[in-house]
Amino acid sequence: MMTLMTSQHPNARLSSPRNARNAQSSLVSSKRRIFSIVSSRKTTTRVKSFRDENDIESYQTVANPLEYTATEREAMDRKNSLLWQKLSPAWRVLLLSDGSVTRHLSVLGGKGFLNDDDDDKDGATSSALSESNVKVEVTSMKPCARDKSQPEDVVKIKGPLVQREVYLRYEDDYDGNDGEPKKNKNPNPPLVYACSWWNANALEKFMKKREETMWSNLRKENVELYREVRRVYLGKNRRLAKAFGCEDLDEAIWARHYIFWSGGEPVTVVFEAFSPKIEL
Repeated sequence: MMTLMTSQHPNARLSSPRNARNAQSSLVSSKRRIFSIVSSRKTTTRVKSFRDENDIESYQTVANPLEYTATEREAMDRKNSLLWQKLSPAWRVLLLSDGSVTRHLSVLGGKGFLNDDDDDKDGATSSALSESNVKVEVTSMKPCARDKSQPEDVVKIKGPLVQREVYLRYEDDYDGNDGEPKKNKNPNPPLVYACSWWNANALEKFMKKREETMWSNLRKENVELYREVRRVYLGKNRRLAKAFGCEDLDEAIWARHYIFWSGGEPVTVVFEAFSPKIEL
């Protein structure tokens, strides 16, 4: 009887062609498994986490890393909430109010940063400012897929998704306190980054002038909406910090996300991150 030797191991002797075929089949299967594992590992290394600052995120999260998060109820807890421990009352209003952030910026704002000294020469106060002082810069608006980096409430938006990203800032020629043209021609840094997720039909219905702010569109359409603040965040994003003009790119950034409801249906989910340079 012929004895077949294999290259698997010097002491491996097979007593029959059937065993030899089984061994060869096993060897091929083993190689396939090894190839599959290696291929899987290679694929995994190419798919980066959305928390990797060098990766292209679906939007600008503050989870790089995330330091704190709380629901609206938890954030309102005076004894345990980090918002009550670290933030001024005006900052808490900015994060937890169900009012328009555009209106807040107009009422509180000066020359690209928020401060208390906003009376002009004629005695008019910052509360008289209109939304026209707030400029929206649409940086992206496109169909998007659903992914785990999005706020959990995005699942409430049914149908095909459209993602819209904007910066809010004061008009570049607005100097704040005296109402005169700016001597400094540099653009005002953004104060807010916002990303919203819409059903494509809802975007068409509610955002007819997409180059304007969300608040401006909704007000012109006399849309009755309820804004439900769902969660607040504190974390880092070096790209956002750079856009906000922060010297320290690791400076923590406060953010929130909320749902706009109309007629009992979710219209859009909005994520907003606020510049650490806002002074309140």
